[in-house]
Formats: sequence, structure tokens, C-alpha cells
Amino acid sequence: MSQSFTLIDVAGNQAQYTVSDRNRDGHFQWSTDHGGNGVAATFELAQYQARSVLKDSMTANRRSEEKSRMASYRERW
Repeated sequence: MSQSFTLIDVAGNQAQYTVSDRNRDGHFQWSTDHGGNGVAATFELAQYQARSVLKDSMTANRRSEEKSRMASYRERW
């Protein structure tokens, strides 16, 4: 069994992450729709790690989009 969550950043972009129940090794696996994944000792730590990876990824994507917009704007003028 697993639980899925939606993270919404400051720009309103949304991303998903999932945390699975404890596995037979006693760990919680997590994954993101941006391709990140890992394991953690606690459910809370798994959530924290997944959100951190998503926040970093979403920030990088947003900055890349901003650079593209600025380059496009400069080309017009």
C-alpha cells in the first residue's frame, strides 16, 4: 500500500510524490513524478526527502522557464 501527495510550489505548479508502507527491510520507499526516488527509515523522513527533491526540481524547472522567457523577450526587442 502507498500514499500519494501533491506538492504545489509558489508559482502554482503541481507535482506528485508517493510514499509506500514499510517494506520487509523496515524502510519506506518514496518516488516522485519528476523521477526522484529513495528510501528512508521513517514515513516522515520519506515525505521530507521526496518534497525536498521535488522542490529542487520544480525550482530548477521554473528558473529554466524564466530564462527562456527572458531570452524570447530580448529577441523581440
